[in-house]
Amino acid sequence: MEPRSRSLYLRVPFLFHSLVPSALSVAAATAPTLTQADQQRFHDRLWQTNLRGPRWTGNDNQNTLTSLVSQSMQFAGLDVQILNYTIDRWDPQWWSLSLALKNGTVVGLPTTGYWPYSGDSGVAGVTAPIHDAGTFSVSDVTEKAVNSSLNLQNLPANGSVLFFDNPSPTHNYSLPGYKLLGTSRDIDAVTEIPEIGNLTNPHWQSAKTLDFTSLKTLGVSAVIASWVNTSDDDAALQFLPNDGAPGNGSIHYDVPSLYVGNSTGELIRGLVASGEVDNATVVLNAPSYEVSSHTVISHLSGTAGTNDTIIVYTHSDGPSIIEENGPILLLTMAEALVRQRPSINIDFVITTGHMSGGHLNESNWMASRPDLLANAKAAVVCEHFGAIEWKDDFSTGIPVYQPTGRLEPMWTMANDSSASDFLHELYIDAFNGTSDSLRMAMVSPQVVDGTKSTWYGAGGSSILGYSNIPTVGIIPQPDYLWASMVDGGWSRLNISEAIEQIHSCTFNYYLTIASLCFDDRHILQGTSSIPCS
Repeated sequence: MEPRSRSLYLRVPFLFHSLVPSALSVAAATAPTLTQADQQRFHDRLWQTNLRGPRWTGNDNQNTLTSLVSQSMQFAGLDVQILNYTIDRWDPQWWSLSLALKNGTVVGLPTTGYWPYSGDSGVAGVTAPIHDAGTFSVSDVTEKAVNSSLNLQNLPANGSVLFFDNPSPTHNYSLPGYKLLGTSRDIDAVTEIPEIGNLTNPHWQSAKTLDFTSLKTLGVSAVIASWVNTSDDDAALQFLPNDGAPGNGSIHYDVPSLYVGNSTGELIRGLVASGEVDNATVVLNAPSYEVSSHTVISHLSGTAGTNDTIIVYTHSDGPSIIEENGPILLLTMAEALVRQRPSINIDFVITTGHMSGGHLNESNWMASRPDLLANAKAAVVCEHFGAIEWKDDFSTGIPVYQPTGRLEPMWTMANDSSASDFLHELYIDAFNGTSDSLRMAMVSPQVVDGTKSTWYGAGGSSILGYSNIPTVGIIPQPDYLWASMVDGGWSRLNISEAIEQIHSCTFNYYLTIASLCFDDRHILQGTSSIPCS
């Protein structure tokens, strides 16, 4: 990575050279901070929200959160609009697995969770002989599932429970897929953020989907998928892959499927190979019903009196207080910004549909409010602040899930364009003086063999990222991101770090944009780097 000062001056027109420092100093001087009362309220809201349990799309807990946030935004003085939707919600309630052995013994086996949207067995479950389909492989080239790797030959004629190993893809944020644009405090990415070259994470199971419709036509009644090279604790209750049946969600798949840990999978395979298993019973009681869900858009008017705006974006549904703490982040920011109103407008968008299996499009708000995109001078996506890093430790040969002693890297997606370069430098500079524990890497998804690399984040953030709107998407990605946890993820949340992240990478960043766009001299008016009106 070339030195910051050189790259900044290469990309910024000469007019900016003497003006940028003043704009940065103005922003630093005027950026709001969270008071002690703000910070206590931030803590309390997170704690109390966590007590209510997961906020799945359209459940009471999610709707309570969005209602409280929208009321509080309005009370703080913002103009609030609520977009209402209905969705057919799939609701997993009870699940279990047992094997009936040929000696008459019934063995109950532990599971790590269920395959979302796979089906509904009712409380009676589905009973059928087990067929070992081998390994559900991953392509080394595409990092996607290879469905043809499953052995579906000689399936039992009267139905079967399909069993297979299910290794997770690995991932990285390196070339050719991702270009590194910068790091916090110019730290060395290779030594300080080694995850950039090998980001192991159960979350990549989201890339492995099954054609349940085809499996059903082959007589498959249920599925047992075994985690590989992942501890049971790391695999526990991962809501993966988040892929619902085609259509609006009113019709679900009909192949109830469960996950088991690696050791349980080895036990099942051994018993089947030795001919000791008569059949398996898979219980996944998961009824579905229509519910409502809501996107909240809150508008903070700037003092300049223009239509220009910054979009600050997140989602409100997920299994843990890490995955969807975004609404409380945005509310906390808004309440502080009201006291020190910036020149530019800010639109806080809290979308829904993130955990809906694709049945509720998170981008619907863009069609309802095209003016926001038309007027946006920048967009910031904020998710998963305060995440403590946990990883499987393989030092003993057996994976042990434990904290690494670090915070999760702040992966920041950014669009790599000439219009965005300058703002990216401002974002990176916002980390000057932050604590050593805050590790940020800004990466830009590249086009490889004609295909865009994935822009990760709340649904719709990729639309912003692939547009001409300068966009940064802040998305720490802990292993437990989509996992339900007994404590809701509270033990893995560092609130002090979340507060530092609010101050550094949001307040300082978009208030610098406001200063550059709307100071007395209109520094960036009419330039090509930031399209201020």
